[in-house]
Amino acid sequence: MKLGSMQIQVRKILAIVALGVAGFCGVAACAASPPSSQPRPPTPLLSPAAATGNDGVARAIARIAVGNVGLTALDNGEGRAVLATCDPSTVSNRTLAATPISASCGISYSDGSVWRQKVTVTFDSHGNPIAAWTSLGTELLPPTGG
Repeated sequence: MKLGSMQIQVRKILAIVALGVAGFCGVAACAASPPSSQPRPPTPLLSPAAATGNDGVARAIARIAVGNVGLTALDNGEGRAVLATCDPSTVSNRTLAATPISASCGISYSDGSVWRQKVTVTFDSHGNPIAAWTSLGTELLPPTGG
């Protein structure tokens, strides 16, 4: 079934509204930003100043998911993550350095699809991300392309 351009716009608006409501309800959110011409020095994401508590960790995982922190944006095979919201209440135990940390996130991909996925990130002993991946997850909205 092909969707008209008006239906696609409505679906995109609904996806953005859903992610916005999640953000309003206390879910950490992050969107991909255009690449900067000036390289930024890496900042440890899990340093005491950068990520305090589950809210900070959820925001860090959302930034990693969309490629804003050293690693490339997550890819679902059809598009790259452009917007992510992660629920702080789902952040896994973060007691040991270099132990994977995960959170349940809503991720909007460049193909128009929106997924609820568990994002897992491994950090080095200095708090820098070294790897990120997702679970298969649940598709909330299919891709908008025909």
